[in-house]
Amino acid sequence: MSFLDTKPGNTKPPAGAPRAVRPAPVALPEEPEMDKFDRAMEFTLRWEGGYVNHPTDPGGETNFGIAKRSHPDVDIKNLTEELAKDIYREKYWDKVHGDDLAPAVALAVMDYAVNSGTSRSAKTLQKVVGAGVDGAIGPNTLKKVAVAVEKDGENSVAQAVVMERVGFLCRLVKNKPEMIVFLHGWMKRTHQCMAEVSK
Repeated sequence: MSFLDTKPGNTKPPAGAPRAVRPAPVALPEEPEMDKFDRAMEFTLRWEGGYVNHPTDPGGETNFGIAKRSHPDVDIKNLTEELAKDIYREKYWDKVHGDDLAPAVALAVMDYAVNSGTSRSAKTLQKVVGAGVDGAIGPNTLKKVAVAVEKDGENSVAQAVVMERVGFLCRLVKNKPEMIVFLHGWMKRTHQCMAEVSK
């Protein structure tokens, strides 16, 4: 009797029928974890891509978020993404000590620095963790950050930075109504930043 001759509903193969052999599960290679700088850049460049020369933007001519006002010696219009990343690492990431911060905190502080300057971003982090507020992240600030991360978790510290950023942007528009043209984009960006640092 063949297996096809078994009665309907009978799921057992007849005696002597070969047993099905299940293939061993194949382990998929794990993707390498993205380093902190690359993760921060991936997020920031979602919002800073392309050449812009908006008359209301105080930064002036901008490409990949690199503004002519802050970088007068850079050929903004012909700036490449790789060169932009080099500038970000030297002028922003290193200044906020991104390598010394927990990943979520590093992303929150870095994106804020790109959007509003390293000093303001550093002051916000210092305020959040109870460090002396001078706009320059050093050993004392890093110690305070480490204590806050240990106590509350890196996500909580990063979220607090983002919330402070939202408050600053709202006050900025209140004091400078002409900047309202940027508010929707800023709020969308901070909302996405909050989601990113909450992962």
